[in-house]
Formats: sequence, C-alpha cells, structure tokens
Amino acid sequence: MMRFLRDTLIIAVFAGALTGFVLHEAAIGAVLAVVGGVMLSLASRGHKYMTFGGLVR
Repeated sequence: MMRFLRDTLIIAVFAGALTGFVLHEAAIGAVLAVVGGVMLSLASRGHKYMTFGGLVR
C-alpha cells in the first residue's frame, strides 16, 4: 500500500509538471519536473526518505 502511495505521488508530480507546461506556466512545470526527477531517483535507490521509514523496499 505504501509503495502504491509513493508511486502515485511521483506520478502526480510529473502530471502537475506536464499540466504546468501545457498551461504555459513553464517555471512551475520546470520546478515540478525537477522535484519529480529527484523523487524518482531517490525511490529507485531505496533512499530512507522515499521508503517511509523502511516500510517500502
């Protein structure tokens, strides 16, 4: 369940980035894209902040 929530959060950030670009809010879209990239990178490495205290591996 926690993995589903984490993955949904990452997808939501990227969806927000795409929405920002479509609505011509490039600054917001760029920031959200960077945040999503960092979150995806941390999740793929199994970083403790993206595993909810070790509950998700």
